Amino acid sequence: MSRILYHNLDYGELFIFKNYVIAQINEGVVLNPENNDEMRDIILNYFTDRKWVYISNRTLDYNVNPITYFETSKIDNLIGVCIITTSVIGKKTALFESEFYSKRFMVVSTVLEAIDWASEVLDE
Repeated sequence: MSRILYHNLDYGELFIFKNYVIAQINEGVVLNPENNDEMRDIILNYFTDRKWVYISNRTLDYNVNPITYFETSKIDNLIGVCIITTSVIGKKTALFESEFYSKRFMVVSTVLEAIDWASEVLDE
């Protein structure tokens, strides 16, 4: 089994695996490009020379400034974003956010589905 690295940030948590990152953002947070910059710097320390997928486990209610996705799209070795949500509103919100992201984007209901999707995308 691969080692899991953990980062506790003021606004959420990052779980870094071999080929993907799972983020859990705190209730009520509005993710802005500044947060994105901090997470990118942490994550790219581990993925300097290989492709990876960002998985957002939306167990809590928070918002993302859509401009954040424009910047995220510029990360060369990030090949996809997957949002985990079980609510109808959460799915609609994620689909709206996908309009601002230029790479592979998926919305699923479980962590296992997200990991499976990440593996498929990375194998392509």
